[in-house]
Amino acid sequence: PCGALEEAEAMATLRSESGASDLDWVVIQYLHKNQCFEAEKSFLKHLASKQGVDVVPPKQQVLQDDYLKYLVMSKLFPESVEGEASYAASFRELYNFVVGLIDIYREDLQRLLYPIFIYCLLDLIYLQKAAEFKEFFDSNCALVEDLAAPGRSEELQQLRKLRSEQDIDHNPVASKFWHSRAGVGVSEQSFDLLTRFLHDHKHYNIVRILHERLNVQFYPGIPVRSKLQPISIEDAIPVHVKEEAAATNAESVQLGLLPDAPEEKAVMTQEEIEGCTQRDRELLKETSSKKAKRTRALYFGNDKKVKKSIPMLDLPDEISEKLKREVGQRERVCRERLPSICCATFLNTHRMMTAGHMLANEVDLAAGFEDSSIQLRSLKPAETRDEMEEEMMDLMDEDEEEAGQAAVPPGRSIELVGHSGPVTSLSSSADETVLMSSSCDSTVRLWSLELKKCLVSYKSHHGPVWGVSCCPRQPYFATAGWDGTARVWSTEHPKPLRVLVGHLSDVDCVCWHPNAHYVATGSSDCTVRLWDVATGGAVRVLTGGHKHKVCSLACSPNGKFAASGAVDGSIALWDLGEARLLGQFSAGGPVWSLDFDRYGSMLASGDAGGLVGLYDAGAPEPCKIVSYETKDTPVYNVHFSRTNLLFAMAEFGGR
Repeated sequence: PCGALEEAEAMATLRSESGASDLDWVVIQYLHKNQCFEAEKSFLKHLASKQGVDVVPPKQQVLQDDYLKYLVMSKLFPESVEGEASYAASFRELYNFVVGLIDIYREDLQRLLYPIFIYCLLDLIYLQKAAEFKEFFDSNCALVEDLAAPGRSEELQQLRKLRSEQDIDHNPVASKFWHSRAGVGVSEQSFDLLTRFLHDHKHYNIVRILHERLNVQFYPGIPVRSKLQPISIEDAIPVHVKEEAAATNAESVQLGLLPDAPEEKAVMTQEEIEGCTQRDRELLKETSSKKAKRTRALYFGNDKKVKKSIPMLDLPDEISEKLKREVGQRERVCRERLPSICCATFLNTHRMMTAGHMLANEVDLAAGFEDSSIQLRSLKPAETRDEMEEEMMDLMDEDEEEAGQAAVPPGRSIELVGHSGPVTSLSSSADETVLMSSSCDSTVRLWSLELKKCLVSYKSHHGPVWGVSCCPRQPYFATAGWDGTARVWSTEHPKPLRVLVGHLSDVDCVCWHPNAHYVATGSSDCTVRLWDVATGGAVRVLTGGHKHKVCSLACSPNGKFAASGAVDGSIALWDLGEARLLGQFSAGGPVWSLDFDRYGSMLASGDAGGLVGLYDAGAPEPCKIVSYETKDTPVYNVHFSRTNLLFAMAEFGGR
């Protein structure tokens, strides 16, 4: 939005040239701005005959839409723009009036206090009254916070950051309210009480907000409790984001898989074919004419292949052989065959755990903490000290296929120290040699799992780095930051290769598409974006799935789907090819982690409420299958192993 003071100066200059009165001139500008040229011409003739003065029509310089609306309402209700004292007094009297009503009317009308409070704030910041804005916020915030629906406190904290009218478009909450009208249903009797009070006490600033900013939907009679629904501002998407999404989602994307996937080398046995579910039998029929040998890749339901458009390294031979063996041992999971789940719980953390990750070797765990440390732990126990020392000495000789790849001796833990702020995210490379960590200290660190030392510190983000994700193929990784950008890096370069710009607020999470050509990001602006690594441009803007910030992401191994989780416990399943929402689920709290099974037909979630959820992502109508409760243990990470065993990482709260 353009500044009100600058617009006022422009208005004074143009009005003096036109010869019209204040209100007449505003009407002329409004008609001209909205291209009502016939109505404008008739109105000019009317003014000329009435006043005997020729009014100069507007030149090319016309005012911004927001300011024109403000002028029209301020002329209709001149008392509504007198400043902070009017806003503060009006809102406080309105609050006292509403809470003093009998129960049924109070419950109906108090839902209006929250959006009215926000629009008062936006008016003050638009009028460049920063000091009055702060005083109004501090004196009234507690009143509306007590009455607001759950989850609104985060919105209020976002609004507290506003300093000038330029911040409105860059603040996700302010932008959402500024460019939309909050919808709420109110009984006719309740609204009649409200409007009579406002007019009797001359609170025209609130009247203006009711008419201009709220989309009030009436129903006859007295209030009905079953119709007391929360305001619905969250579903409104700013117009410019809608336009960008429509243009971006029309682009084609290459969602095929890399040609050398290990599943392509795992031929199905006759026993496996006979034991297939009905859904898999349909896939077999579709692929029977295309493949002489039916491999486990048919479970993907995606036989498209993508040509490498970016340089990438092949996996080491020993890792490739290991993957091939594990694909042969992989279980097919579905609604009828739920996966086994192993939950590793960290004790005595004093609520300081901030991140969890299973290393690529699937033998060891990594956890990040608020004190900036990282801890590596082995899943293999050692019962006595003598056994521990013996296993540590004979580690490389005991089991070359599994323990030989372990980063931590069985039963032991190793601490990595280097960051100077809380650790926010962890990710390990597919070749099992490197661990990446991001932190609030604005850096990303690369740790050697062999040396247990930090080799490189990458710094480019302006503020905390909220997420890091290693590419399925080296040498790339991606980061998500407080500065509203995501960045694509190579471990071979100290600076980012791509800076991905487009989100309106913090980028909170990031993950790679399995073909390594795209990166997905989730943001506090409630959207998910898919970026082309080669060009650095967005190829998908996914909106409408969340009402609060996106804090977790996962791409399915078959490359067709993505899932996103938000702090309000909502989970959205997306079709990346068609850029549409396939399904929505609800978890027990903020969704901190998501992961698909190794064929992409089942989705797992871990949340702050201590639930591990399973969802049928491959069904024509995706749905929730089951959820498992833990004992006061927020789940930081869920991970399907290469054999489709589900691992979860949690922190025991100690209550």
